[in-house]
Amino acid sequence: MRASGYERQKHNWYVEEQWAVEALLDAERPFYGKVMDPCCGKGTIPDLVAKHPSCSRVRKCIGSDLIDRADGRFRIGDYGITLAAMKPDNVISNPPYGGEEREFIETALSHTVDRVVVLLRLAFLEGRKKKVWFQDKPLARVWVSSRRISMPPGGSGVKAKNGSVAYAWYVFEHGFTGNAALGLI
Repeated sequence: MRASGYERQKHNWYVEEQWAVEALLDAERPFYGKVMDPCCGKGTIPDLVAKHPSCSRVRKCIGSDLIDRADGRFRIGDYGITLAAMKPDNVISNPPYGGEEREFIETALSHTVDRVVVLLRLAFLEGRKKKVWFQDKPLARVWVSSRRISMPPGGSGVKAKNGSVAYAWYVFEHGFTGNAALGLI
């Protein structure tokens, strides 16, 4: 058993809270074109983007996942394959953890033209190897959640409450150079 009180979810499916996605959409400049969450689970991010007032220029919001968790609403497949096939302008995602974060970001950047926005632990910023990795990535903004986000394992029945880990939305923007801005949401 982990410190969180539950076992690690087999396919790294952890459900972000709706308010955390809405806080990002309120803070970040409007999205346009095709937005995709290639690790969408039941579809929280695609569903919220599709109806959020700041996303009126989004012409299509799509999702996919490794496993069908949304009764056939979204594409099924590995994120690299679905990103290559769908070619979104933007990615907004709560990607798999456990060492795949950098690979996910690089893959998403190679298949988008505007932004890749990922929800990760705030500790993702730490480390000497990470410092080198970040040097050639277009990290434009880091939106730190001022509230702790609870991320219970999907399909477990565990309710979201009193998160114990600090999370942030990392915004990688094609063409961006310079130091990333830090904001609180």
